[in-house]
Amino acid sequence: MKTSPSICRRKARYSSRDAAESVAQGVFERDALKLRVYACELCRDFHLTSRTKGMKVPAYELEQFRRK
Repeated sequence: MKTSPSICRRKARYSSRDAAESVAQGVFERDALKLRVYACELCRDFHLTSRTKGMKVPAYELEQFRRK
């Protein structure tokens, strides 16, 4: 995913994919908002996005679908 410099500066940065995924999982469990993690080409950290097209579905979302 390509991020512009102005967007990158405004977004929260996570130093590891695991840290970003734990935040995304908390938001999903609390608000049912689907967020995906991606590596930013500009800052080399990880950001969250609500765009889901073409992105891998996280394990915690798959688990919820299996429970239903």
